[in-house]
Amino acid sequence: MRKKILFLSQVYPYPADGGGKIKTLNSLKTLAKDFDVYAIFISEKKPLKKDIEYLKKIGVKKIKVFYNLKILASVKDDYPHLIMNFLKLRPHYVFQYTFAPAFSYIKNAVSSYKPDIIHIDHINIAQYLPKEKNEVWILEHHNLEFYLLWTRFLYSSKWSRKLYLLIESVLTYLFESKKIKQFDFVFTISQEEAERSKRFFGIRNVSAQPLVYPTITIKKKLSLNPHLLFIGGLGWPPNEDAIEWFINQMFPIILEKIPNVELHVVGKDNPILTHRLPKHTNIFLHGYQKDITPFLQKADIFILPFRMGGGVRIKSLTALSAGVPIVSTKLGVEGLKVKNNTHYLEANTEIDFANSVITLLKSKKMQDKMSKNQTEYLTENHSKKLNRKWLDEYHFWSTYPHKKNRS
Repeated sequence: MRKKILFLSQVYPYPADGGGKIKTLNSLKTLAKDFDVYAIFISEKKPLKKDIEYLKKIGVKKIKVFYNLKILASVKDDYPHLIMNFLKLRPHYVFQYTFAPAFSYIKNAVSSYKPDIIHIDHINIAQYLPKEKNEVWILEHHNLEFYLLWTRFLYSSKWSRKLYLLIESVLTYLFESKKIKQFDFVFTISQEEAERSKRFFGIRNVSAQPLVYPTITIKKKLSLNPHLLFIGGLGWPPNEDAIEWFINQMFPIILEKIPNVELHVVGKDNPILTHRLPKHTNIFLHGYQKDITPFLQKADIFILPFRMGGGVRIKSLTALSAGVPIVSTKLGVEGLKVKNNTHYLEANTEIDFANSVITLLKSKKMQDKMSKNQTEYLTENHSKKLNRKWLDEYHFWSTYPHKKNRS
C-alpha cells in the first residue's frame, strides 16, 4: 500500500520558470511515482486551470492553493507591521507567508487525510506544522535562509537596508535553528549546505538531494556581435547585486577591449534597479521571457557574477545544459562539482572577471572545448537516474523515523 504525503510549499511550481520552481516540480514528479501526494501551496500567484491539471497529470492526487497578496508586498510599504513582527521575534521571511485561512485548512487536512509523511518545501512553511507530531516530518531545504540574508548584509551599502538585513538574518537564524531540529530528516540543495546545516544547527540527519536537470538541445545561431547572457529575475536581491556589480565594474573594462560586445539580461524587471543602471546601447534588458531558448542560442558566454546567496543557482545548470561557456565567481557555481578551467572560468574580482570574459570571447577553441565538457558533466551528475537514488533514501527515512540519531 502506498504511503501518503502531505506536501506543503511556498511556491506553485508550474510553469517552472525559476530555479526554486524547477526543483519543487522535480520533487513532486519524483515523489508521485511512489507515494500518494496531497499538495498544499501558499502562493504569490494564482495558477491557471491548465497549471492545476498539469500537476494532476504528473500524479499529484489532490491540490489546494492559497493565494496571498501579502507575499509580494514591499517591506517599505508597511514599516509598522514589520516593526511589530520584529518585536515578536518573527522574521519577515516567515510572516510574509503567514496566512490565517491556511492554518485551519492544513490542520483539518492532517486530521482527515492522515498522512504518513509531512513534507515541508522551504523552511518558512514549517510554521504550518501541527502541534502534535504523529507523522514522519521531512524538510526539503532550498537554502539556509539566514546565511543568504547574511551575505546580503555584507554586500549591501545602504545603512537602512543593512540594519533590516542584520535583524532579519538574526531572527531567521533563531527560527531556522528551532524548526530544523523538529524534522526526522533534512534534504539540502547541495553538500555545502548539508555541511553548513550540521555546523550551524547541530543536526545529523541531513544529506544533499541530487539535482536533476535535463540536457537542452540548442542549435547555435551566430550573431553579428559577441553576446553575454545573464538570466534571473531582477527583483531577487542576489540577482540585482550580481547584474549591477557586473554592469558598473566589469562591463566597461570588457567594452574597452571588445567595443561591439552586447550584454543581454533576461528576467523579471525591477524598475528601481533599471533606473539606477547606466544607459548603454550595448545593454539589453529583455524582461521576463516564457522561452529563453533564443537567448541561449545566441549566447557566447553565460555570466554568474554572484556575491550573495547560498545553495545552488539553478541558472548555472541552465548554462551547463545548453553548453554555453560560463564565467563565474566561486559562489556562482557553489554546490556543483564543476572544475575551474574545464567546465567554467572562475573569477572573483572585477578585473579578473572582465579579463576572463575577454579571454573566452577571443578563443573559439576554448569555448567549444568547455561546451563539450559541460554536456558530459551534466549527463554524469544531473541525469534523471539520480531521482531513483533520492527516492530510495526517502523511503528509508519515511520507514525508519526511529533512526533519528543515525549519523
